[in-house]
Amino acid sequence: MKNIALAPGIYTNIFKVCVPDECVTVMVAPVCAFSSLQELRREIERSGWRARVYQYGTQVFGYGQDMEQLASRDFQRKKIRLLEYPGWCARLIAEGLSDYLKDRGYRERFGKGRKQLYEPNPYRTAAEKRLQVFRGYDLRVLYLWREDMPVFGLIVDICWEIQDMEGKRLNTTEIAQYRAMAEIARIQEEYLSDNRINPEVSRSRLLNHILPFVRNCKEFPLPICENLNVQLEQTPLRVIVGVQQ
Repeated sequence: MKNIALAPGIYTNIFKVCVPDECVTVMVAPVCAFSSLQELRREIERSGWRARVYQYGTQVFGYGQDMEQLASRDFQRKKIRLLEYPGWCARLIAEGLSDYLKDRGYRERFGKGRKQLYEPNPYRTAAEKRLQVFRGYDLRVLYLWREDMPVFGLIVDICWEIQDMEGKRLNTTEIAQYRAMAEIARIQEEYLSDNRINPEVSRSRLLNHILPFVRNCKEFPLPICENLNVQLEQTPLRVIVGVQQ
């Protein structure tokens, strides 16, 4: 995972992830040993191993509960300092949080360079209960540098999914046929109760959705063999990104 470039502005939905400065054990192999990491991942899946692989430069890291099985594919054990590999660490945070949420029934959908996880039950219904409104969280992990040390942050945005009562995901055109666009906009807090645009929608979503979500994810384990948890700070970071003149 590469560092994420942010557009200029003030960000209040970034939460610091506190990662212990620890050494961890991984399996390591040269990337040139494999013609395709996708094929290696498929082999791991076919074998039923609870292991993952990730390319970091010229190396491939193998990790997870069954990582020792990778010794059959020329991986070797190695002890590394986690914070010396911030890209991999950011990936571990994203995978660890995803695993934590899926264990609690969340559904995962993939976007471009990010994860979207939806709550298992509808947040609200609309159109006289003919539509289900699911609340989800669009999650990205970034890292910045401070005094030659990586500082990790979790960006949390709200996303929504509308389904019919049979579980079909609907697009905007299909939703419009139910004549429920304004009702759904009120549920999503884009509109006020009188159907005026909500000028405080960002603040409302932070207070009513994002902060409660973060409170429920204040600690979760990384998907490595060591029993290593990370903590999610409850107060958003105020990150200001400017443009160099």
